[in-house]
Amino acid sequence: MLRLAAGLAALAMLLPGAMPAQAQTTGGTFSLPINDDPQIWPVAGGLYNILVNKVVYSGLVRYDLETLEPVGDLAESWEVSEDGLTYTFTLRDNVLWHDGEPFNADDVVFTINEIWTNEEVPYYLANNFRLIEEATRVNDFTVEVSLSQPQPSLPVLMGYNAAVLPEHLLSELTPEQLVNPTEFLQNPVGTGPFKFVEYSPGAYVQLARNEDYFDGVPHLDAMTFRIVPDANAQLALLQSGEVDLVVIEPFQLEAIENNPNVQIQSVPVNRHEFVAINNGVEALSDVNVRKALTMGLDRETLLQAVFAGRGTVATGPFTPAVGWAYDTSIEPLPYDPEAAAALLDEAGWVLGGDGIRAKDGVPLSFTLLYDPSNPTRARTALVAQQQWGALGIQIGFETSEYRAIVERIRQSPPDYELNPNYLIAPPDPDGIANYYLSDSLANSWAYNNPEVDALLNEGATTGDQAARAEIYKQVQAIMHEDQPNVFTVYPDEIQALSAAVERFPEAGYRDALGWAHLISKSQ
Repeated sequence: MLRLAAGLAALAMLLPGAMPAQAQTTGGTFSLPINDDPQIWPVAGGLYNILVNKVVYSGLVRYDLETLEPVGDLAESWEVSEDGLTYTFTLRDNVLWHDGEPFNADDVVFTINEIWTNEEVPYYLANNFRLIEEATRVNDFTVEVSLSQPQPSLPVLMGYNAAVLPEHLLSELTPEQLVNPTEFLQNPVGTGPFKFVEYSPGAYVQLARNEDYFDGVPHLDAMTFRIVPDANAQLALLQSGEVDLVVIEPFQLEAIENNPNVQIQSVPVNRHEFVAINNGVEALSDVNVRKALTMGLDRETLLQAVFAGRGTVATGPFTPAVGWAYDTSIEPLPYDPEAAAALLDEAGWVLGGDGIRAKDGVPLSFTLLYDPSNPTRARTALVAQQQWGALGIQIGFETSEYRAIVERIRQSPPDYELNPNYLIAPPDPDGIANYYLSDSLANSWAYNNPEVDALLNEGATTGDQAARAEIYKQVQAIMHEDQPNVFTVYPDEIQALSAAVERFPEAGYRDALGWAHLISKSQ
């Protein structure tokens, strides 16, 4: 066996360097907004769900806050066999579910076999675990996971919104019931640092400190997730002291950067912004049209005007945050309206006297779906409409709440044409596969390139990191030609925190909440 992960002693040594060196107080409530009613059920995606689930549930693995390397969460350590086909997880033996029942290997086996890899349960991250054949209980605190092929990224992917669920409360449910386990969700039970107390739809979710949390009693008494869709309203709540953390849009920075009651953290994250393209729409299935959309949008101006210059222009879904796999030789397609127009001409979309392009009497017209409560997406939509309109592409708007947008882009086939959006991916390029493999539930753009499928699967199963990097660079080159989406910006994450917050990890807030027991506030 090859040992991959150190245990808790090594983990404890890593943390002080990742956190501000200052005294901690105990007590208080940490409050933050989410943009829609959450489902406290980690099988469902969507940021409003993920944030709450991060503190109610635990995974086998979470990420070190400095390196983003996988470290133990419910797993104390793990080993992989010489042939790479068997992972053996040693579990913590001091974990209780929130209802007082002990956690053990049955919970992990149930979660992997009956949820993550069960084709009848539409788990949105299922493709991350497509190579798992079976999880097997060895004893109360040891689980073996067998793979059809080696997958060196498996521990990393297990740290990405892959929560372990209670077998004793869910094992009698059918796959259909596991899609939305109504009774369980009235009182969700996890092993995380905070326990469910109350949910008031449209208003808040209240959580209380888990006194039995396996990694130390949380410093805070409670956490509250306030349901506030509008980004400006979220900022107003921060300024009035009613919430403690808001991830702000770049143009909001000026309004609060001199506020003594607010502290700012700007942290790099594995995130990219883009205008999603439904590749299944006939006109958008033409690569010349997709390239024209990219070359007809001034992304450098977008970076400066909408993202306040905080970030870099994107070249694809792989980001510089995973440096070993990111191809620095690929340059963003230039903003070149003349070249974009030539591509549309080549595709047969001819400019008419009314300023609109058409082919066979059909105008080149798309609907751009966006969430108006997010000013970054709204501004991106306006810039795109203006610049694409100048090329003779007619852009109409449709607005909707974020939850409805998520549901529509995840339908099969997707129910949209264009949509400004963003994605935070796991810190391994194999995590991108979940969003671009042609058969993945999370491929919301209906992108289908068999060569990319083959390379993504080859990259997932190749053991040598240098060889993997070369494979993923081939993927980036192909996607650069395909332009399955209009990739716009790799932005930093700007966190605005109440000055009362003493210790909030310097990491993207999704990963930071995996360590919520370490957060404290002055009283």
